[in-house]
Amino acid sequence: MNIFTRFSLRSLFGNRTRTIVSIIGIALSCALVCAVLTSVVSMSNMLYERTAADEGSWQVEAANVPADAHRSLEGDGRVAARLDVAELGAIQMGDDNAADYGSYLFAKTWPVNPADGHLISEPEITDGRAPEAPGEIALPHYLKGVQLAPCGLTAQGENGATTIELGSTVTAQLGERTLRYLEDDTGLTVAGTSLQGTFFSEGTVEETFDADLGQVSGTVVGFYRSYGFSSTRALQGNSVYVYPSGNEVEGALADASDATCVYSILTTHDPQDALTIADELSADIDPQAGGVATHTSLLRWQGVTGSSEVWNTLYMIAGVLAVVIAVAGVSLVYNSFAISVAERTRQFGLLASLGASKRQLRRTVLTEALLLSAVGIPIGLVLGLIGCLAVFQLTGSGLAAMFDVDAYGIRVSVTVSPAVLGISAGVALATVLVSAWIPALRASRVSAVDAIRQTRDIHLTRRARRALARAGKSTADGGTVRLRGLSARLFGIPGFIAHRNLTRATSKGRVTVAALAVSVALLIISGVIGSVMDYASGTAIDAADGTDLQVRIDATTAEGSTGTIVREDGKVDNEALADALARLYDAADGLEGTTRAGYHASYVADTIVPASMVSDGSDHFFGTLLADGSWSGPIYVDFIDTASWETYVDGLGLSREEFCDPARPQAIALNEYTLNEGGTYGYYSPLSGTGTVETVSFAPLEGMYVGGVVSDTNGQPSVWYNAPDGSERFVPLDEGITARKEIIVGALADTAPTGISTRSGTLHILLPVSAMAANETLGFADAQMNFDAGGSAETAANAQDALELVATDFPELDCTYTNYADTKMQNRMMSDTVQTFIYCFTVICGLIAVANVFNTLTNSLILRRREFAVLKSIGMGESAFRRMIAYECASYALRGFAIGLALAAIAAAFLTQAMTYSFTTFTLEPPIAEAAAAAGIVLAVIVVSAAYALRRSHAANVVEALRDDAI
Repeated sequence: MNIFTRFSLRSLFGNRTRTIVSIIGIALSCALVCAVLTSVVSMSNMLYERTAADEGSWQVEAANVPADAHRSLEGDGRVAARLDVAELGAIQMGDDNAADYGSYLFAKTWPVNPADGHLISEPEITDGRAPEAPGEIALPHYLKGVQLAPCGLTAQGENGATTIELGSTVTAQLGERTLRYLEDDTGLTVAGTSLQGTFFSEGTVEETFDADLGQVSGTVVGFYRSYGFSSTRALQGNSVYVYPSGNEVEGALADASDATCVYSILTTHDPQDALTIADELSADIDPQAGGVATHTSLLRWQGVTGSSEVWNTLYMIAGVLAVVIAVAGVSLVYNSFAISVAERTRQFGLLASLGASKRQLRRTVLTEALLLSAVGIPIGLVLGLIGCLAVFQLTGSGLAAMFDVDAYGIRVSVTVSPAVLGISAGVALATVLVSAWIPALRASRVSAVDAIRQTRDIHLTRRARRALARAGKSTADGGTVRLRGLSARLFGIPGFIAHRNLTRATSKGRVTVAALAVSVALLIISGVIGSVMDYASGTAIDAADGTDLQVRIDATTAEGSTGTIVREDGKVDNEALADALARLYDAADGLEGTTRAGYHASYVADTIVPASMVSDGSDHFFGTLLADGSWSGPIYVDFIDTASWETYVDGLGLSREEFCDPARPQAIALNEYTLNEGGTYGYYSPLSGTGTVETVSFAPLEGMYVGGVVSDTNGQPSVWYNAPDGSERFVPLDEGITARKEIIVGALADTAPTGISTRSGTLHILLPVSAMAANETLGFADAQMNFDAGGSAETAANAQDALELVATDFPELDCTYTNYADTKMQNRMMSDTVQTFIYCFTVICGLIAVANVFNTLTNSLILRRREFAVLKSIGMGESAFRRMIAYECASYALRGFAIGLALAAIAAAFLTQAMTYSFTTFTLEPPIAEAAAAAGIVLAVIVVSAAYALRRSHAANVVEALRDDAI
């Protein structure tokens, strides 16, 4: 250990407060980086495992791969694992079976995963087992117990039975299916493999079949659940799976038939190679006959893809967080070293006079930084992992619900990645070295004479020099010395001295102001991030508040509805329906553990909204904006039960006389909707004000369908009709509309009653149930009854059992039940999980901000012990001394708060831009509460820091202070 290392150690031990606070700052900064990266890696790993368990770990799938491309894959070192599925031909089911079981089946080899991997999810076996040896076959579940009419698939069981059962021997006649697309001008003809599907619109395709590919036979050992589609092309379609004997792939590649093909499914050692291999295969495969697909949902968690709007938002927010963390860490460490070096200029000057080189002086400061890092970084890594583990333990249920991992046997766990630890340590070390480099350069440039005289600590501005010259001239002329400036007039000599300190020791002041600015910005930004994430989670997660059990009621499908609710003309008797709903609601009163939460009946109406009520947000809703500025389209008219309606009206502060009048009540239109438009969310308001809307009924036109009210070629409102052959007709409103009904919308509301969702692009207009009978231009959709079970799924299930018994007395109503309690609990857990992460981030940012202010201000005051002793030795009392310090602290606080507010505004602008990628209508409210909280916290820390520093820097006399400073 050389003399400069020992000097560094003595400096650190000599000021333990600064050393401890610096270590805490480094540890917190490193812990935050480690926790954020570990959380991202852990969540990505959970999502990767969940996706792999559900869909398989494959990355690339090549359908109908040519023989040359297949051979190149066999020798490709980038491929980690691969499996092949051979399609052996089509099986014709015959006309007598087609209606029930489809026109064709496809013979394929069973997908056999590698022994050490799970490339794809095998078809789900519903009965029996999967094929395990050649000669074993698995069939679609819908063929179990079926006796087929003569076709390409025959079965032979015990005692000559032809019913397909486990143990039956089946024989499939394979053939080549050809498709010719009639609508294509070129008369395109392709092989009818499973990729092409089996269902086409009548008259669009001409099919031919030649049974010329031989037969396959075997014993049925299992039935699998067949959906007709799959996450991989290889398992698409309804198939007869045979266990591969080893030569099916070679045979399919070698024969001349287009009806046989091979699907290669693979994963790579390096996920980045997946897209490259996919591009190479795409060049060799005819897209008409096959193609290449990548497992985008899996590759996203491996860091390869993810360019959607939501991911753009997440990446930009992560970038802002990274910058915030880096700036906070740099500020904390830089301020500590800058103040330390500025106040030790005499020591560095003496070292320079004794022969220390600039390089050695730089190394002295950097050695201190490395010593602090050697202690702070390991502590930070441990704290980051412990904090991440604690948060994951607290939010385990919410994370499991958020990522839906329980169903796949995946535990919520923290993934400790050596790469993350290395990156966190590297970022923290780089932060410390960058922060210490400028103070190190400053220390190396100190000369012995300047250090002893401390001339580098005082920097007079041009204005200060002119003021000093004027004061000197006034004194030389025999004038009286006057204290100039506002600070001197308001605060006297303490203010004058404090002002001189602030204007002359500008480098020290800038360091303190910068620390305060960063701390203020950090506190405000952490609060803004909390608001941003709260908005995102609240928008994307539907909490379904107030409804644990929902009963959906249909009056048109119930066996007892005809003649009671449904009239002979097929229309719903609104008055009878209202009476039946009221009686069922009354009968459901008193269900154990539940509270009735209201009911409503929803009707659909074609509506014309006048231009005076239409807003710019109307174009996001299903309908048509007409040339005259009005809007037409379907809306929901919801009739609310009387008690709920009155409560709703009172809650909005509206008049019961106007909105609860049984003869002619005014309606309330919901005017804030959460819409998801292709991956982006937004809040939209379709209406600009109140007014009268018209619900209409259209006249039928033989052979044509009504398309609603549109603007014709002349810009006039008309009823548009269209026919299947593509012809259309515009009819004037007076001819096309047979009935009109006005609804007076007396108020707009942003919140909906319980049970009505505003997450659709259809406008809702609300009325009391008493108005239901008078609206004959509406078409009944359904009714809903809601019950609150206190969030208990078990209570809701018991209430459902009891309500089902009650509903037997209402045969005219067809009831279906949905237990939302579990979904609400999962949504709450997800929301709480997001809030927990926000809270943890805010707390850590707050600790860094507090440490920054405390470290900077404390050290700047403690290291001015000699100055304070001199001031007291010339007669400055305690009261004047405290006023001087208060003035300095107030100046620091005001400047720091202003700069910090500006920095926070810049970061908030970037966060707002990030949010608009996914939440198109997001606007950030001015962070007034966050700014006030930041000001309060920083002010409290300034007071505590100043009090602590003054107590530590107290000196009995100037001789003692000078002696300690010399030592």
